[in-house]
Amino acid sequence: MSDKDDYQSFASTAIKLDRVIEILGDAVIKTVGSMGRIITHPAPIHEADSEFAITFSTKADAKTADMIRMARAGVVLCSDKITVDDLADDNKTFIIVNNPRLAFLRLVQALFAEQRPVGIHPTAEIDIDAEIHPDSYIGPFTYVGKCIVGKGTVIWGHSHIYSKTRIACNVIIHAGTVIGADGFGYHRNEKDELEKFPHVGGVLIEDDVEIGANVCIDRGTLGDTIIRCGAKIDNFVHIAHNVIVGQHTAVIAHAMIGGSTQIGDYAWIAPSACLRDGISVGESSTVGLGTLVVKNVPENTVVMGSPARAADEYKLMLKALRQLVKNL
Repeated sequence: MSDKDDYQSFASTAIKLDRVIEILGDAVIKTVGSMGRIITHPAPIHEADSEFAITFSTKADAKTADMIRMARAGVVLCSDKITVDDLADDNKTFIIVNNPRLAFLRLVQALFAEQRPVGIHPTAEIDIDAEIHPDSYIGPFTYVGKCIVGKGTVIWGHSHIYSKTRIACNVIIHAGTVIGADGFGYHRNEKDELEKFPHVGGVLIEDDVEIGANVCIDRGTLGDTIIRCGAKIDNFVHIAHNVIVGQHTAVIAHAMIGGSTQIGDYAWIAPSACLRDGISVGESSTVGLGTLVVKNVPENTVVMGSPARAADEYKLMLKALRQLVKNL
């Protein structure tokens, strides 16, 4: 590549600090150092490779200060809890904000994130009666049945969206996900054979939901399975029929949510948690890593263990068990 090509490539990605400050807006408390810098890319603080990188630090201890001194990044977003005047030099500019991680992610989203795709890939198969907004995207080898797909929604490749699924606006569905398959609903007859309970419901996914790769969300038996506004579902999660996941709730990888379970708003379901059918998890509650939940969880509660117990009780039980083992 010629020097001219190098310069053109650099110029096309060069961003002035004025633009960074404009994006961060009221989040900026103050700046320390030269405002004449430019940035070209974001980087973790320990991997920043040049003065044109922008990075962030959330901590404010002595170890963090040493790490900032050693970092090659020219611009660092820092908490107001660290005294950056002691770190200031000619090689760095500090932008002080209340929440460096949040400010950094918003900055990366605004300046460096890939553009959202639009259109229908030629290998996708779309039901003739599907309603697909023209500002959405359907990826390669994806099937969409008689569904509604809203504005700004992205469905990546190799997904299967069954009929009776309604997807609102600005939803992201990652590759390999299946939405709207029948749930595991059966009833034993007079001969003790399993007869299938008909699934005639659907799935409703509200605005701003993100669903990871290889997720399965079953359709409702009679009513709908519902994923409320802003919920985030991680990879390899199973959500059974007639579940309701609340607004801005997170369900993390390998979690299993049993049929007709209701999870309140702003809850956190940690990796590999298992929730039995027909229970409720209250608003703003946390279900810990690998927890088995067999009864209702009140709101604003943290539960852990198998079966689930309130976190304080669980920790006391472990402490008593360790003492018992020590006394053997």
